Amino acid sequence: MDYEVNREEEKQELTQTTEEEQVVEQAAKGKKKKKATRSKKTGPEATGPAAEEERETMSGGGQEKETVGAEHEAKRTGSEEEGEEKTDRQEGSRGEHSGDEKATEAGLAGSFPFEPETDTTLVMPDRVQFKVPTEPVVPSWAEEFNPQVTRIRVNDAQARAEIPRDQGVVQQLKGAEVTVGERVARVQPVVRPTQLPSPALKVRNITGEVRNVTAEVIKDKVIVQGIVHKQIFFVGLDNIVRHFSEDVSFSTFIDIPGAEPGMNVQVLPRIEKILFHLTDDGFFVQQKIILEIFVKVTQFVQVGLALGTGPLLLLPRVIGEGVKQELVESLLTLAVPALKVDEIRGEIRDLETEVIPDKVIIQGVIHKQIFFVDLENNARHQAEDVPFSLFLDLPGVSPGVDLQVHPRIEGIFFELLSSTELRQKVVVEVFVKATEAIQERVALGTGPLYKVQQVVGEGQKQILNESVLVLERPALKVREIVGEIRNLVAEVIPDKVIIQGVIHKQIFYIGTDNIEYHQAEDLRFSLFIDVPGALPGLNVTIRPRIETILFNLETETTVRQKVIVFFDAVVTETIQVPLVTGDFALFKLEQVIGEGLRQILVERRERIPVPIVRNVVVEIVVPPAGIVTGQQQIIVENVVKLPQPAVKIKEVQGVITDLRARVILDGAVLVDGIINKQVFFVGEDGIVRSVTEQIPFSILVNVPGITPDTPFTVTVEIENISFTLSPDGRFLRQIIVLNAEVTGETPAPPPFQVVTSVTGPGIVTETVLVRAPIQTPTGVEVREFPVVTEVSGPGIERVEKAVVLLDVVNDGNPNPVPIEVVTDVIFTPLPLLSARA
Repeated sequence: MDYEVNREEEKQELTQTTEEEQVVEQAAKGKKKKKATRSKKTGPEATGPAAEEERETMSGGGQEKETVGAEHEAKRTGSEEEGEEKTDRQEGSRGEHSGDEKATEAGLAGSFPFEPETDTTLVMPDRVQFKVPTEPVVPSWAEEFNPQVTRIRVNDAQARAEIPRDQGVVQQLKGAEVTVGERVARVQPVVRPTQLPSPALKVRNITGEVRNVTAEVIKDKVIVQGIVHKQIFFVGLDNIVRHFSEDVSFSTFIDIPGAEPGMNVQVLPRIEKILFHLTDDGFFVQQKIILEIFVKVTQFVQVGLALGTGPLLLLPRVIGEGVKQELVESLLTLAVPALKVDEIRGEIRDLETEVIPDKVIIQGVIHKQIFFVDLENNARHQAEDVPFSLFLDLPGVSPGVDLQVHPRIEGIFFELLSSTELRQKVVVEVFVKATEAIQERVALGTGPLYKVQQVVGEGQKQILNESVLVLERPALKVREIVGEIRNLVAEVIPDKVIIQGVIHKQIFYIGTDNIEYHQAEDLRFSLFIDVPGALPGLNVTIRPRIETILFNLETETTVRQKVIVFFDAVVTETIQVPLVTGDFALFKLEQVIGEGLRQILVERRERIPVPIVRNVVVEIVVPPAGIVTGQQQIIVENVVKLPQPAVKIKEVQGVITDLRARVILDGAVLVDGIINKQVFFVGEDGIVRSVTEQIPFSILVNVPGITPDTPFTVTVEIENISFTLSPDGRFLRQIIVLNAEVTGETPAPPPFQVVTSVTGPGIVTETVLVRAPIQTPTGVEVREFPVVTEVSGPGIERVEKAVVLLDVVNDGNPNPVPIEVVTDVIFTPLPLLSARA
């Protein structure tokens, strides 16, 4: 390219030099002709109109040469030429007059007729002025075909000018693309819920137990009520074992001759068998429960027994008993004035007993309900709690004996002193029996049956419980530690008894301020005692005893304690045997009044519960990265000098290379590159030649929303190249249309959840069909699916919504639009069935 340009410049200079030489040569020839003409003017034929015409012609010829030599100075040279023309005319006029005078003087004027010469006579001016241009002549089209100037202008989209295409010229134009940055989005896999089936394939098993058994003794009968709690395990259609529970109530009565209200009753229910059958449709299970109920009615009696060689029994020997009556008097102020008191009912609550040597202290509360009529004859109620306390003398009793306390309100007497004052007197009778458990062998006979405890085995054990207690405040000394056994629990296993409980201790100590303080401590313990012959289901009697509590104040706040506890465990079995009465000692026994056994059949048709399928199906939408785009078209104008004059353009090839792009500020991308262009042209000799050139360009593209951190792609296309040849065919003016498009990728929004289906009894939904990329097990795929926009129905606790961008199908808009959708549905928790587990 540079070589060809240099050659063109040399040729241009050579052409200008040749033209200057030709002008100078022509001017010299004209000067010689003028001189020759002047030499001929001395003759008589040089005068007359013809000579003047020739002079004017020669003067005009001189002007044409000057104009050809300097067209760009036409105005300035034109004025000079007018001056020269006037001068030539004046000189011609003077020469004409001079010739006339000479002719007159010679005697020739008017003496004979004038005869012009046959040969042409040229009259030349004495002086010819011409100007040789010092600079090359520039044609009028030269400014448009300046190869040193490249023009680039923006072709706005609003007023975009159409660039004409050159018909018949082959154009091979190639754009370029460059990508700046990249972004990768990751989404988590989705686990969808599974819908539960309803019917059952089969029932695996049914288990049951009897709960909440109550018994009421009426004359000669015992009424028994209770609940059979069943747990049904069935296999669903999905082969998953499910469970539901059911409570079936039952009630029956058993005849017990001799039974009277107030007697003791023992009920032993047992489920013998549960039969079940699943219907063919799998929705119902028919059940038959065979229930066996054993009832024993007893009455406490106090009898003397005769010793013998019978079984070893654990018998409650009576130490002493007594009855005490107490009059409790109180004065009550009624909340509402009363006309009269209709009735006062009372019962004894919160009874507490304490045994001291030879005495039993009893405390409790008399709860009274007072029914009265107010001044407006309305029946009203008012409650009152009155505490009471008393003691009984029982010689021989000591702490640790068993007490049976039977309180009774003998009478309530009242008097309405005024409309608001009520005096009450309550007579309380308390019967107390003190017993202790002893083991004796008694004689068997043919007397009445007694319910007694036969000793199976017995075991003892001591434990040492050591602990360190941190006092709440510094102490000078510990005055006393009192302990008791609480929450005692025993369980019989083969040949062993497991015992658990709590040692409750109360520590009394003197602080550094000489004030006595109290602090409590609970220590758990557990042990087992070997009892050969013990079996599960047998009775066990535990008699714990704290033998001693040792303590030592190691520091002002630390007390070390050692508690020694003795346990006696007696395992017994309940039997009923006839005993021989005697005068050995008095025992409190349960005499059997009667017993009975009944079997009942509880039949039920139970429907396999259909799970309330309240299923919520969701999809995880993976929104694509945001796209920001910008486009700019520019027009590049430049002129290329051809190495030889061209007749026409044959082919144009253009390729964009070295494309670069960068974000120079928020919202603007600067694109740089080079247009590599090759033009094939036909010379005057008919030979096709080519010329190549590189044209750099820069385009500023506005891309709203793009930032330096945004990855983007730039595409620059050569839309068109149009050409104009200069009149001399040596310059080629080009108009190149470039279009740059920038596409940026903003960070993708986080994936979000949308609800596509909600099912359940009474559930009503509104949906809209959308198209969006969703997460699937194989990756992200664009699919069409319904999205729930509204949901209502029973059991819905909360509905969560959000406004998201989704492409609605068939809305006439291919772009995502904001739409409010349901993202989650929270139901009120319900059990699988009406379970009463």
